[in-house]
Amino acid sequence: MRQPDNGLGRRRFLALGSLGAGALGMSALGFGAAGCATASSGTQPAAAGSDTRSAASDLDYISPADPEIAAAEAARGWNGTVASFALAAGFSTVDLGGRLVDTWTYGGHAVAPELRVRKGDRLDAVVRNDLDADTTLHWHGIRIRNDMDGAAPVTQAAIAPGTTFDYSFVVPDPGTHWYHSHSGLQADRGLFGALIVEDPDDRTGADADAVLVLDDWVDGLGTTPDAVLTALNPAISGGHGGHGGGAAPGAHPAGDTDVARRLVSAGHGDSAPLGGMTQHIAYPLHLINGRPPNDPAPVVAVAGQRLRLRIVNAAAETPYRFAVAGHELTIVAADGFDVQPTVADTIVVGMAQRYDVLVTVKSGVWPIVAKVEGRQGYASTVLRTPDAVPMADADVGDAIPELGGRLVAESALRPADTVRLDPREPDRDYRIELIQAGDRYVWGMAGADAGRLLMKQGERVRITMKNSSTMWHPMHTHGHTFAIGAYGGLRRDTVNVLPGTELAIEFDADNPGEWMFHCHNAYHFEAGMTANLRYIR
Repeated sequence: MRQPDNGLGRRRFLALGSLGAGALGMSALGFGAAGCATASSGTQPAAAGSDTRSAASDLDYISPADPEIAAAEAARGWNGTVASFALAAGFSTVDLGGRLVDTWTYGGHAVAPELRVRKGDRLDAVVRNDLDADTTLHWHGIRIRNDMDGAAPVTQAAIAPGTTFDYSFVVPDPGTHWYHSHSGLQADRGLFGALIVEDPDDRTGADADAVLVLDDWVDGLGTTPDAVLTALNPAISGGHGGHGGGAAPGAHPAGDTDVARRLVSAGHGDSAPLGGMTQHIAYPLHLINGRPPNDPAPVVAVAGQRLRLRIVNAAAETPYRFAVAGHELTIVAADGFDVQPTVADTIVVGMAQRYDVLVTVKSGVWPIVAKVEGRQGYASTVLRTPDAVPMADADVGDAIPELGGRLVAESALRPADTVRLDPREPDRDYRIELIQAGDRYVWGMAGADAGRLLMKQGERVRITMKNSSTMWHPMHTHGHTFAIGAYGGLRRDTVNVLPGTELAIEFDADNPGEWMFHCHNAYHFEAGMTANLRYIR
């Protein structure tokens, strides 16, 4: 595999450059270091908490092509089964409840095909790029081999137009996961889908399951994601550099940007569970499984069944408050990890987060609603039993009492005993600050540690995040899942860090290579809130 591009990227340079030279020195290193050539001096890093400002050339990094990656893969315990898939990223016209929009998809629909495998399978996926822009595919939430992570330029060269990339890796982690483009704002089009890893030892007691992929939609509705980013920060040129987003063919940037400006000036919303402002973009449409409220795809289940709903928030910028009319939820998993069963009426799901909930199905037709947290807007479908009186599955609205009922925050969840991280003192203890550059739409990670998140195999790593900005951030680690000590050791791969708070995560360095660590608000990420986790020998 070709070594990653060493460039900082024009979009990221422009975004961070507007912070000023001092901030660039603190936060841009997290991205820029990923592109550094692998050093081989063998010099060991300073101990955690001491001065780590030594030159990158003094460190012996483990890169995606190194033998440690293959050795970690060999230890994952393949069960001998191969699950093969083929995906093509291309241009499509999709029907969103009577609105025909031109966008980018895997397979011609507003949400990509659901992929199902079993724990221990080897997943082989041939991804063809029929776009006119570079692309990649990231397998979110699964601790796979580093060279298959799909985050260009860190772990692979981007998939160029007209070419293919063969992803192949053992799937060690059961649960509800997802996959999406990791190039620019492509995942704010239709380049994402659910990846379900079935657990042969599942103990939830579910009789059946259904996947609900939540999404905010803007592409083709008078504007594009890249035009929205330009409206948020004109210094960031949509469609060039950065993560290789690219503008859609036939786009009209001036008109797109006018519509985008209206969307980003429509108010920001407010949420107590998220500590204040929820988002910058007033999305015109919200979908469940690629369908808007006026054209839902019903969930059909038999009355009396214990139905497992696998909820995936694939939105770029929108948190959702989720509920099912007439039913209480029993939360049984978060980001694929079992939790102690917890009863709720409603939950708030941040971007990239997943929850598995059980409902005991009642006879009838029941609205399922994902309301935009803190502002107007919602996605919806219906839960229907075969014995229900036939009726049109039309737009059911968002006025169901469960949305105002018992809300269980992620901080109140506790891990199942089987997924707890063993208690241990950290070998490395880092601190980073989540920042915004004044009132400009420029975001970053600051502090000396932000550019030097280093570790060796076998170490326990703690990262404390201080959110000095006025917004919440869903923070995500590639290649690793972590425990949250303040939440009783809750296991996740994406956690919401509220404004004005500090939150520490801990994980074992058991997956060598170079990994991204970033905010999963897609627009914060594009505007600078990213760093890298790097293994050294």
